[in-house]
Amino acid sequence: MRSQADSPTAPPGPADLQSRIAAWTAHATRLLQAGQGPDDGSAAREDATAHQRIAAPVAVAADPGPAADDRGFDRAKSGNTGILVTRLAADGTLQPSEGDPDAPFGWFHGWRIIGGETRIDGGVYLGRKPREAIVVDMRRPGSLLRKVYDLWLERLLADKTVEQAREDLRAHVLSRVAQLVEDHMPYDEQVVKRLDKQGFLRPDEPIDLDVFLAAKGGVCRHQVCFVGAVLERLIDGGWLRGKVSLERKFVSGWFSHAWVRLDAVDGAVFILDPAQRRYALLAALDPGSRMLYGRNGGA
Repeated sequence: MRSQADSPTAPPGPADLQSRIAAWTAHATRLLQAGQGPDDGSAAREDATAHQRIAAPVAVAADPGPAADDRGFDRAKSGNTGILVTRLAADGTLQPSEGDPDAPFGWFHGWRIIGGETRIDGGVYLGRKPREAIVVDMRRPGSLLRKVYDLWLERLLADKTVEQAREDLRAHVLSRVAQLVEDHMPYDEQVVKRLDKQGFLRPDEPIDLDVFLAAKGGVCRHQVCFVGAVLERLIDGGWLRGKVSLERKFVSGWFSHAWVRLDAVDGAVFILDPAQRRYALLAALDPGSRMLYGRNGGA
């Protein structure tokens, strides 16, 4: 059922991303706790922050989003990844996957299109609408991303044995990564606006993630590429065990957002959402947040 929140005429929520997401998840939680279906679409006044309320009633669809297959790939035509693949195919810039399991969404200018559980390092992150194409490549000579990672790991190893460092990372990976983000890629829309004004950001033109690391800021799409690549490298090196996926969700009239999901070998699922400074066990989150971050209804 198409809800009012999926309509282009739906009233907007609060202006900033964090408040929009907070309002959406709060309403989703109330619907779920009231035993109403996720497509209820009823109008409600929702908290934007602890001290601010939305000025007018807004319908919110607590929809779990496009279906994912067993590898987490967002293949639905309405999903961000599906939309971007369709538009790239239409303008002739998509290089088809041709059955390559490592690049299920295809290639763009020689880089694997990042989506779901595709490998992040060596890939490119594109938008559902044309904007900068973020290239993640630790293998490139002189990579600032690789330098930041290596120095960070070196500091973590200081005064510890390899085994001690490994145990420390496995026990405190969320806080360690959170601090790394604050040090090198804090959420800062002004950095992105400045780079855009300076002509660095052009629709569907590749730009290295290093540019944002050097500028010391970015928004959710840059932060998740950073966090995802770091976790991937930790797993490659045997510091962590599990699998990483870069997840994204679009709710019409509300937000387009991205975060990182870490599936541990013991079955635990961790959510790393640097834009909201949220690093947590999925199962420990409120119902609305589980609806946002989870697959197939919250798992």
